Formats: sequence, structure tokens, C-alpha cells
Amino acid sequence: MIDRSRQIFFQGKVESRDAAFSLLKKSGDAVIVERGHPRLLIMRCPCGCGDDLLINLDRRAGPAWRLYLQPRGLTLYPSYWRDSACGSHFIVWNSNIFWCSSGIDEEIDESWDVISITTENMVFDSLPENKFVEYTILAESLNLTPWETLQACRQLVRKNKASSNKKYGDKFQKMSFNSPQQLTLRGLAFWIERILGKRKKP
Repeated sequence: MIDRSRQIFFQGKVESRDAAFSLLKKSGDAVIVERGHPRLLIMRCPCGCGDDLLINLDRRAGPAWRLYLQPRGLTLYPSYWRDSACGSHFIVWNSNIFWCSSGIDEEIDESWDVISITTENMVFDSLPENKFVEYTILAESLNLTPWETLQACRQLVRKNKASSNKKYGDKFQKMSFNSPQQLTLRGLAFWIERILGKRKKP
């Protein structure tokens, strides 16, 4: 059985598909085809099947993925799900590959990167109390990637600082004393600290 890659190996940018294919040597190798702006991400399938995946980055050419190229690595949104051949389904975040066994659910984020308290607090401060908001909208307003915003929201839910409503597709809102969920002692301690902090003189 061929081991699946857990990492993307970014090989750089080129101007044509032919030039990109020549740089793909092993599973997880990836190249951006860019002419004026990113057109394609071509990747040697990380499952080990040997196929090359053509991932559209140009909205003018049809449905497209969002590409984030940052010092921490390459990120794609949404997940990539191949509906033929090997059937690979995975998330690319900071050049790490997170394999999806079914949908993108709570079990996947167990292996995701832990978001810093600074980012978590930034997301918390941007969450409304009276309505659910999609994490992708938060990500755009905060200049974060959708995956790190989603993970920050999930961390906040676990700490009883936020609540989620999956009926609306991974939407979140700030937890308040008027929320129907019962606060845990940990969550109550957070709110007491938050309120006392706001009362302190600058």
C-alpha cells in the first residue's frame, strides 16, 4: 500500500502547464501556473496514485479554489475532493495535508494546528452576539485563511466562548448570558473575567 503524503512540496511558479509537469517528481509536489495572475495549481496527487491534479485558481475559467501563499506555507480553500479515479479528499493548510474520511467534520480538526490565543481573541472580538456568521466571512474581514478562522471558532466553542449552528453551514456567534446553551464553569469563569476586565480603569 502506498503511503499518502501529509505535506505539499511547493516547487515554484511557471508560465505553462508543460513547464509545471516537468517539476512534479513525487506525491505532494505542487506548482503554480501564473500568467499575470495565478491560473492553476498542478499537484502530483498526494495519495500516491501518480496522477496530476489540475486545480483551477482563475474564477474567469469557472469554479475556482482560493489560494493563499504565505510564509507558513500554501493553503487552498475549499477542500479538494476528486470524484473519480482515486477519490482523494483532502484539505491543504500551511502546506500540510489533512485527509478527510467523509465530510469536513469535528473529527478532522483534532489533528489541525492549534490556533494562537492572539488569533483566537481576534476572531472572538469579531463574532456578533445576536446572529450566526459564516467563518468564511470572518476570515475575509480579518485577513485570515478560512481554515484558521474555522479552527479558531471551534476552539472558542470548546471553551464556551462561542456557539455554532451547523444547520446554517458552520456559522458561529459569540456566547452570551442570553444564549440557550448552558455555560460550563470554565465558560462562566471566562465571562466573569471578561466583565471585570471591562470595568477596570485604563
